[in-house]
Amino acid sequence: MKEWYLRQSPRDRMIVVVVSALTILGLIYALIWHPMTTSQARAQQALVSKSETLEFVRRGAAQLKGANAGSSQRKTSDKAPYLLIDQVIRQASMDPPERVEPSGANGARVQYAEVEFDKLVRVLAELELYGLQVSTLTISRKNQGTVSARFNMERS
Repeated sequence: MKEWYLRQSPRDRMIVVVVSALTILGLIYALIWHPMTTSQARAQQALVSKSETLEFVRRGAAQLKGANAGSSQRKTSDKAPYLLIDQVIRQASMDPPERVEPSGANGARVQYAEVEFDKLVRVLAELELYGLQVSTLTISRKNQGTVSARFNMERS
């Protein structure tokens, strides 16, 4: 290869050097620089999204605490937890959940594909007045103001 290079005219040698340098720069960009910058941009966007979700949940928690502070009267009901949950959801004029099922003797599992977060928080606060406590709660943001939710509640 060296012999071939030395047999070329000075003008052709310059062209080979320039093309080689451009090829090396293109490979550095394509294999190192571009993947690094795009992954950094994706990570930054994910961080912003997670921060927005965290702030959204914190505002909901503050609303829930405010709702509990305003209505400290305990309510009683002898209904099974899954029936009580269904009743409170209907009273709140919410769409029915995809699934409400008993979980043990004093609990229930509820699953929503999409529900308004504010209404969900109010229903959970209302259910706590009946002595039901959230044992597990999984929330994923869907659209503006809506979430998918899955939670277990148990009578304390």
